[in-house]
Amino acid sequence: MRPMLALLAFAAPVGTAAAQGHWRPEIGVVGGFARIMPAGGGQPRYLDRLELPGTAASYPTVFVVIPLTSRLALEPAIAGSRSAFKEANDLIPATSSINVRVTLRADLAIAKGFYIAAGGLVRFKETDDVNDTQLGALGALGYREELGSRLAARIEFQWVTQRQTDSLVPTNVYAMLLGFSHRLEGRAAAPAAQRDASSERRRPWRPAFGIAGGYVRNHVYGSAFGSDFDAHESFAILPGSGSPVLPALFIVLPLYGRLALETAVGGERTQLPGSTAIDGRLSTRLDLAIYRRGYVAGGGAVLYIAQGGRPGFAFAGANVAAGYRFPLLEGLEGRAEVSFTTFKERQNFPLAQNTLAVLLGVTMGLD
Repeated sequence: MRPMLALLAFAAPVGTAAAQGHWRPEIGVVGGFARIMPAGGGQPRYLDRLELPGTAASYPTVFVVIPLTSRLALEPAIAGSRSAFKEANDLIPATSSINVRVTLRADLAIAKGFYIAAGGLVRFKETDDVNDTQLGALGALGYREELGSRLAARIEFQWVTQRQTDSLVPTNVYAMLLGFSHRLEGRAAAPAAQRDASSERRRPWRPAFGIAGGYVRNHVYGSAFGSDFDAHESFAILPGSGSPVLPALFIVLPLYGRLALETAVGGERTQLPGSTAIDGRLSTRLDLAIYRRGYVAGGGAVLYIAQGGRPGFAFAGANVAAGYRFPLLEGLEGRAEVSFTTFKERQNFPLAQNTLAVLLGVTMGLD
């Protein structure tokens, strides 16, 4: 009799969770704290990273939820980038790298708001002419909460193990992550002929957050240690996969009429035993809606760098952009943008930077 009562006690909350329909189609981003340690042997070495959403240095930060049943969903996530560096005077050797992470896991709702997850990962890494593929497994325990009709937040503990390869050591990753997601289902967007044009003009911007990626070319130049320095870096980045020169996560807040305030952030704090590095990026600009869904933008940017326990320093710069927005789903918008950012040299860092970017973004409504 007792085993039967115990089974009924377990089945009751599970049945309630199933009836509540925990999983719906969503797209989201995550960020947080991760500790990376060599697997096995009790080695004391570790690397700690605190990453803003969209950085993707330790784990994919863009995920999609695909429901299979009310309690079970598939969750794929991907991050990918390619970079190349070339200094015209050969002061620093040329390098190139490719880094791609793909994960696929099953999410199981176990009670109201709580879920567990398990799955696998594939990582491809190439540095110059050396490449390798690393396999692994992951597990997670988390809690999610609805924030409105289309938004949800979640916090989860994630564990990842990555196997040894010819050029990559085996590692374990322990992460505490905070995520936000946008529901993809809902009313279909109305045909253009049925839209209220006057309403479109009255509300050209909506509160939203988004992620961006694309092609970035960075030019670093100046004189240092008695030599001329002239280097070009190029990056091809999937949306939400991070960039050393541009922030990937942005927030749009309408102001008045055709104006909106857009703030973009990115960065990470990396700590090794006896050493800490901070890389932070912030830009704030005014977006002006022009004809139809086109816009132009202009504002300022700040790049902050601190390494090895030495005092950090910041670069102040300027940013201009022009872009076009296009509808994807109800509450979800895409955009294509060309931007130019410039940073002048400083007294304690005599190199200037110019960054040209062609970006694709996905914007998720907050209302």
